[in-house]
Order: sequence, then C-alpha cells, then structure tokens
Amino acid sequence: MRLKDKVAIITGGASGIGKATADAFAAEGAIIVIADINVTAIDAAVAQFREKGVTATGHVCDVSNRDDAHRLMKSVDAEFGRIDILVNNAGISRYRAFAEATSDDWDPVLAVDLKGVFFCSQAVAPYMRARKSGRIVNISSALGTGAAPHNTAGSPGGSAAYASAKAGVIMLTTTLARELSPDGITVNCVAPGSFLTEFSSSTRTPQQVEDHLEYRRKHLLLRRVGTLDELASVILFFASDDSSYVTGQTLNVDGGRSDRI
Repeated sequence: MRLKDKVAIITGGASGIGKATADAFAAEGAIIVIADINVTAIDAAVAQFREKGVTATGHVCDVSNRDDAHRLMKSVDAEFGRIDILVNNAGISRYRAFAEATSDDWDPVLAVDLKGVFFCSQAVAPYMRARKSGRIVNISSALGTGAAPHNTAGSPGGSAAYASAKAGVIMLTTTLARELSPDGITVNCVAPGSFLTEFSSSTRTPQQVEDHLEYRRKHLLLRRVGTLDELASVILFFASDDSSYVTGQTLNVDGGRSDRI
C-alpha cells in the first residue's frame, strides 16, 4: 500500500475532487484528515471512512483564514504526531462578466483559491521540515493554463478571477518547491480540465451542464469529460513515493484540450 499509515490532510475534502482524493488515499492505507467548511459533509465523509475501518477525522477550516490554517496543522500534529501529505484542494468560483466584475467577485476567489493554498502550505511546512519529509499537492485548473473563450458552450463566462487565481497556484507551486526542497518536501500541482463535480455543476444551469458536456465530447482529444477516479489517481501519484524525484511541476489532466494542441 503506497500510503500506509501516512497522515494526509485534504482541504475541501468532504465532496467532489477532495472526497475522491480521500477515497483513493484511504484505499492505499492513509490516515485521512478532512478539512472543509461544510460540517454536515465532513461528518458524513468521516463516518463513511470509519465504517470501512479507515482512521479518519474531520476539521472545520476556512483556508482563507491564516489562523484557521495554523490551528488545523497544530491539531492534526497533536493528534497523530506527524503530517505527511497536504492536498490543497479547497476552492470557490465567482463568474461575472468582465464589464460588471467588482472586488466582491475577485476578493473571495483570491482569498480561498490562492491565499488559502499559501496559508495551508505555510502552516504545514514546520511539521514537514521537522521530519525532513513531506508531499504537498496543489490543485489548479485548466483555466489556470489557458483561458476558455467567454462564449464557450456551457461556460458561465466571466472566469477572470478564477483563472487568475488558478494561474497563481501554478507559480506558487514552483516557488514553494524551491523554498521547501532543501528539507525533503516536494510540491507539485495538478491542473484538472473537464470533470463534472458538485462544484462545477453549481456554477451552471442544467442546460449549461449539458451544453458543456456536448462541447467537450466534440472538442477534447479524448472526446469526453474525465472521471474523478482518473483525477484522484494523478493526485495519488504526487502524494506517494512514486513521485519522489519530481517537484515544482504542474501536470495537466484535461483529456487533451484541443485549443492547446
């Protein structure tokens, strides 16, 4: 088992990509720590893991709050005596047309999607440094590597704030990799393309969801959206010793977006 007895914190881990990642880690023997803002979802996820005999715990954490991030890491280290893996997955979006966007659309997205990654990484670093070992995996987005046209079928449009934050995560990954590599800590990034999750569905109407799926079937090289299991397996790679000689990298998991190939 690739993660046997490793303590893994997954932010935004109670649903969507985070939950799929937690499932994949648990199957490889990890101790699961769900950090999220949805108390009900945290409790449900932790209960599900414990029913399967997985050691799991949950913490309410607003990653955009630096003090929250530091409290999370301190609590987990106190409970388990170590932190081996951090997956910075928590994220939000605000879609607003360019001419209409205000700081109310930008500030929350930058706070959670970019500053949250920094705060959690900053908070976990001392615990990983003390052990001279650790894996940090950041979740960016295909929109962080190449913006989608405003009129793409099924797109809610106005993705400037989200795309900018996710592009920032990619550069932050390389910066953190340089900062933490002397202490045996690797930092890598995954940039997902089209994966239908509760998060992505919540930003679109049902018709936009169907239009989005149809557009991807026609324009992606693989002619389909991805499954969360496929994405989680890549995150698992970066969290495990399979990637022990890889750091500062971003891997696009996007079905071959034809606008870049």
